[in-house]
Amino acid sequence: MQLLDFREFTPFNQLREKMDTAQLGYFELFDPAIHLTGSERSELSERGMLKRLEEIRVLPDKTLAIKNSRVLIYNPDENYYRNSREYPTYHVAHCSFLLESAREQPDLEFLATTRLAEDYDLLKIRPSGEISVSKHGFVVCKHCLHSLRYKDFDEFRNRKRGYSEKVLKSFRLEEFFALYTLYPLSFGQRPAAAESGVLGE
Repeated sequence: MQLLDFREFTPFNQLREKMDTAQLGYFELFDPAIHLTGSERSELSERGMLKRLEEIRVLPDKTLAIKNSRVLIYNPDENYYRNSREYPTYHVAHCSFLLESAREQPDLEFLATTRLAEDYDLLKIRPSGEISVSKHGFVVCKHCLHSLRYKDFDEFRNRKRGYSEKVLKSFRLEEFFALYTLYPLSFGQRPAAAESGVLGE
């Protein structure tokens, strides 16, 4: 069965004229291999998904994604931060730290989420094997901001150190994901995106 070409279908074009719309609109066929299902979206926005770095997509702009949604990721092991004496950090881009982690511990799993919050869950595994979950405040990874050159952040240039520290301290996930659309990402060719050369949005 061959479908009509609705661009050439007179009743459709007359209806568009009555509605006073010049744009044809856009539709992307759902493919569960590249689009999140409803349950996956819920999982990402609630408890998150454990993923190895090789399972997380790096978009052309260096941000991180699972299927058609940008995500932030973090190591959910409280002992890791305690042993390395680091404050818990989440990642929003493919940075030097993640490159090193992939080389040193390819099987390490990160928690990917779309939940924008002040606190995230950390797992604590005691020597007895008992596991507990606690909420903890997080900061953004400065290597990610450098990788993206977010607001001209530069972690290496001394003369910009004061400015970069302000960017780091004032970083807000809501503001970041207003700039880098969280969901949905489109992998088709929207008319406007095709003309402007925009990728991944």
